[in-house]
Amino acid sequence: MNSFFMPSRVIFGQGCIQENTRLIRKLGRKPLIVTGKSSAKKSGALDDIIAALEELNQEYVIFDKIVENPTLDSVAEGRAICKNNRCDYVIAIGGGSPIDAAKAIAVLGKNNIRLRDIFDPNFYDVALPIIAVPTTSGTGTEATPYSVITDVERSKKAGFGSPAIFPNISFCDPTYTCSMPAKVTRDTGIDALSHLLEGLYSNKREKLTYPLIYKGVRLVIDNLKTAIKEPNNLKARAAMMQAALYGGMVISHSSTTLQHSIGYPVTTVFGVSHGLSNGIFMKAMMELYYPHIKRELDDLFENIKMTKLEFYAWLDDFKLDAPEMEMTEEFISKRVKEVMGSRNMALNPFEVSQKQIEQLYRDLIK
Repeated sequence: MNSFFMPSRVIFGQGCIQENTRLIRKLGRKPLIVTGKSSAKKSGALDDIIAALEELNQEYVIFDKIVENPTLDSVAEGRAICKNNRCDYVIAIGGGSPIDAAKAIAVLGKNNIRLRDIFDPNFYDVALPIIAVPTTSGTGTEATPYSVITDVERSKKAGFGSPAIFPNISFCDPTYTCSMPAKVTRDTGIDALSHLLEGLYSNKREKLTYPLIYKGVRLVIDNLKTAIKEPNNLKARAAMMQAALYGGMVISHSSTTLQHSIGYPVTTVFGVSHGLSNGIFMKAMMELYYPHIKRELDDLFENIKMTKLEFYAWLDDFKLDAPEMEMTEEFISKRVKEVMGSRNMALNPFEVSQKQIEQLYRDLIK
């Protein structure tokens, strides 16, 4: 049996906010706008949202303290601002971090639960309405029921998921991604690629998403280098935003695997970007999985008209090497246990052992 569930309304293209302002009115009367310090404004997305809200005569509150890898503390602050100002819906502008934080705030703004209860969807089944306005092309969170938040006190990055946090509306305007620096373009593009591949890796893989996977991978291969070298190339930017959207749709059904969870400690401990942490392990992960999903990967390479070795050569051009990190045995011992306990481990195409994960980390020691 096959199934595809996608309750978010996605509006894609230049000027999509200006042309669909009327849809915003249906979600509430006063939004909390959740952003980072600069990307929302640099991209032009914040100005477009504010213009739309002024056209609707709606008051709004801006919470612009979200940083990369949003923390529970920032989510708690956002909840307080949301409740104190009686906001009844949330608008998230930015990359995965602001949108993920907004999803958590939307849950906490609607439900009387403890902060860490967001990680257990058994505590809630509703959230405030959410509008997502992505300014990067990577996480695909504009089309997923997932959020990833960092618990600084426990030095742990963890995700949670609930149908309640699918964005009600996602405005995907490629022009908002033109202000991304080259490194961010690369890392978010690799993140999108990882999501697409994990749609095949996961033991929850859904055949209805295979056309999205094949198309999305090809879009990344054909356009990521151009988007890096020519930041204002709107055709390449639109293709990458489309690939990221496809990746989000895919993992909404398959979720993610060890490919993601092994990178979380590298991000929380060493500050490596999420996308690069995926890229560091990408070839090794494909080699680990390949014997167990040979047919699925062979079909992928046939559809994208590329061999596995050609794909690896293409990846090498992006120099996805691990930066200088103090990868110690103490780190490995502690973090492998964390990885083994992640929910992603249940979705691998075979039972990955602790020793195999340890070796993946040891291979990074220089």
